[in-house]
Amino acid sequence: MRIAMLAPRASVRGPLPKHTPLLVDALRRLGCEVEQLPWGRRVEGERLPAKVLGRARDVAFARRAVVRGGFPVVVVKTAHDWLTLTRDLALVCLLPRSKVVVLQFHGSQSTRLIAPGSRAFKRVTAALLARADGVLVLSREERAEWQAFNPGSQVSVVRNPRPALSEGTVAERRPVDGRKTILCVARLMTTKGVFELVRALPLVQEAVSCRLVLAGDGPEDARLRELVTDLGVADSVELPGYVEGAELVGLYRSADVFALPTSHNEGFPTVILEAMETGLPIVTTPLRGPADHLVEGTHALFVPPHDPQALAVGLARILTDTDLSRRLGDANRKKVREFDADRVAEEYLAALEAIVGNADTRS
Repeated sequence: MRIAMLAPRASVRGPLPKHTPLLVDALRRLGCEVEQLPWGRRVEGERLPAKVLGRARDVAFARRAVVRGGFPVVVVKTAHDWLTLTRDLALVCLLPRSKVVVLQFHGSQSTRLIAPGSRAFKRVTAALLARADGVLVLSREERAEWQAFNPGSQVSVVRNPRPALSEGTVAERRPVDGRKTILCVARLMTTKGVFELVRALPLVQEAVSCRLVLAGDGPEDARLRELVTDLGVADSVELPGYVEGAELVGLYRSADVFALPTSHNEGFPTVILEAMETGLPIVTTPLRGPADHLVEGTHALFVPPHDPQALAVGLARILTDTDLSRRLGDANRKKVREFDADRVAEEYLAALEAIVGNADTRS
């Protein structure tokens, strides 16, 4: 199969630049010809005019590359908001109808599609689906919502490959100043549950001496720091900003539990895979990808979103139960192997082949 894959540039932050090359290489090992084309922001912190101009250039470049390269299959790795919708719709309308277009949503607002309101958003989404041959999502929950919105769409669930944190498997963690460490690696925004983590910390500290490391940057950085000060936990919260490479590996190694109480529109967060590779027990919400791949009490403890008290109970339970922590961590080291690139690529290629087969039948 010859595939043009549109994906974010390696120069930007986020999980896609980490795992897309792994998928591309694995598909090539399966005999596919894959060309990765740049799609999306060029640098962090782009202003709106630069975004609009940049996306227009991306559309023009991608169309030329697809047509000149004669790629019959086009995979668009994308998000699901107004800017990406209009960009993706422009591309699919400009591509020859003979191309098989597959949209892969790395997190989508599928719940919005089946809720009242948002008529304009739904219309543009429907227009995009009308020109696409298939949709790939990262959770069964999203697939059900997309199919409820547009029963005629072919929607498949795929997985992202796990990026390696280091050469070899990271297995051991070193203690930090005698206190237990709760780690969260996330963009600092309300839907990632970072405010709930800060509010839960004093409750956890009633049961065990611990600290919280919130690694990431984002729009809520200042407000989050204010909350830390207001709650009097500044000596127990570390906000190192965006972290990558060896420094990120060090954070995972020094943690005792990984927490991501997210309510964000995402599939299966890459940071959870990284925590699993490190052998960390996990506390997260039973939404989308985590609900598909993690088993309560085996790989993680699930807590409802927006509930600091329940979050505190889950964290304290892991931090005070050595046997539970070890069992969850060991299970996660084994589970994460299911996300090896070659295994993921086989399933991914099967999904693409099914979409291409249906497109050929309709044509």
